[in-house]
Amino acid sequence: MKYQPGDGIQRYFDEVTRLQQVVVESQKELLTEVAVKMAEIIRRKARIFLFGTGHSHMLCEEAYYRAGGVLCTVPLFQPMILQLHESARLSSMLERMPELAFPILDEYDPQPGEMLFVYADSGSNELPVQIAIEARRRGVIVVGVGSFKYAEIAPETVIGKKLFDVVDYAIDNHGVPGDALVEVESTGWRVAASSTITGATVWNCLLTEAVFCLHEAGEPLPITASFNMPGAAEHNQSLLQEWSKVNPHLPARNITLRRKADGE
Repeated sequence: MKYQPGDGIQRYFDEVTRLQQVVVESQKELLTEVAVKMAEIIRRKARIFLFGTGHSHMLCEEAYYRAGGVLCTVPLFQPMILQLHESARLSSMLERMPELAFPILDEYDPQPGEMLFVYADSGSNELPVQIAIEARRRGVIVVGVGSFKYAEIAPETVIGKKLFDVVDYAIDNHGVPGDALVEVESTGWRVAASSTITGATVWNCLLTEAVFCLHEAGEPLPITASFNMPGAAEHNQSLLQEWSKVNPHLPARNITLRRKADGE
C-alpha cells in the first residue's frame, strides 16, 4: 500500500483509540472495585501513593497536584535519579535494584489501608516488583498497571516474580510487548508507545468514578481547581492547608503570582 500523507497520524489514532476502549470495557468491574477503594481512602483522609520508573513516572505526575485532581495523591519521587530526565543510564540501572524499595518506602511511611499504584509496563523490573511486595507486607493495598502480554515474554526477575503476581489488583493496559504500538510496514519495527495514554486513561477513569462515589454519599470533594479559574485560589487554599499535613510534596499555601500593574 502506497503511503499517503496523514496515514501515520490516522493509524496511531485508530490503534490507541481502539486500545483505550478495550482497556476500559474489558475491565469495568475491576476498575469500579478499585475506584470504590479509592473513594474510601479519600473519605478517611488517607493517601494514595504512586510509583513508576523511567517513562512510567509520568503517570505519577498525571495524578499529582493538577486541575481536576485530588490532593491525597503522593508520588514516590525519591530518589530523583529514577526519572529519565535526570540520567537515562542511571535510571535504567536503578530500576533493576530491588533493595532501593526499602528506603523509598521508609521515607514515605505508607500506612496499612492506604493504597499504592505501581506502573511498570513489562512488570519485570526488580524495583517496581519489590516496591509492590514490601508495600503489601506493610498492609498497603497495591494496584499494578501494565501489559499482561508484555509480562508473559519479559525476562524473569531475580526476585522470581513479576509485578502482576504480587499485587492486590492487576490492571492490564493491553499494550503490545515492547510498548511501541504501530508497525512500520516491511521493516520489522514498531513506532509510538501506548502505555502512557492508556495509563492516564485508567487513572482518570478511576478518579472520576471515585469522586462520583463520594458525591453520591454526600462526602466533601477535595478536588483542586486550575489556578487560572475565578475563585480557584480561595478554593484551593483550604485544601492545601489540610492535605499538606500528610502529603510531603504539597505546598502549604497557594503560589502567589505577581502581575504587572497598569503603567509598568
